[in-house]
Amino acid sequence: MQNSECINNPRPQQNYADAKDSELLQFMADGVDAAFDVFSARYLQALNRLVYRLGFSGAESEDMLQDILVHIWQKAHLWTRQEGITARAWIYRVATNLCIDVQRKNKRQPVQNAVDIDMTHAGEDAARTDAQAENSQRQDVIKAALDKLPERNRMALVLVYYQEMSNKEAADSMGVSVKAIEALLVRSRKMLKKHIKSDEVLL
Repeated sequence: MQNSECINNPRPQQNYADAKDSELLQFMADGVDAAFDVFSARYLQALNRLVYRLGFSGAESEDMLQDILVHIWQKAHLWTRQEGITARAWIYRVATNLCIDVQRKNKRQPVQNAVDIDMTHAGEDAARTDAQAENSQRQDVIKAALDKLPERNRMALVLVYYQEMSNKEAADSMGVSVKAIEALLVRSRKMLKKHIKSDEVLL
């Protein structure tokens, strides 16, 4: 009788879509596939932008993104050992470290003069206004200058200004202090402005 009731009244499934990042990582550490599906959907675009801005494009970018997602799935249990760092900061730490490791292993430099992924929309080029085209060109110039910065400087700017992380989260992602990230941001902005050779404040 009890078995019949269980069949007729199955337990409701966990709504992982409402779970916090930290909870998703815990579920993933327990091997819950549905939690990984939600995590992937939640972070796909953000990580895609990160990968692109750290120097990957095309098929290379897609491969890097998949490697990051799989690595986070496999290493989610390590999140439970972290103290004083948000889940989001840990996710970006894993992602940025993987990107840097691949670049160092392949002894490659970031892609130069790549079009910023946020400003590229298939089929919309013809409909761009002059203002949109000007903004797109400006972003291209920033992207090209960003690619010329040393990896730590580029990473600091990308995390804070493009991924919209707080200084604390960016510092945790890079494994440095908040004061260090603040100093790094000041130097990085100056370097970026020098590469662009413009008096305009870009960030």
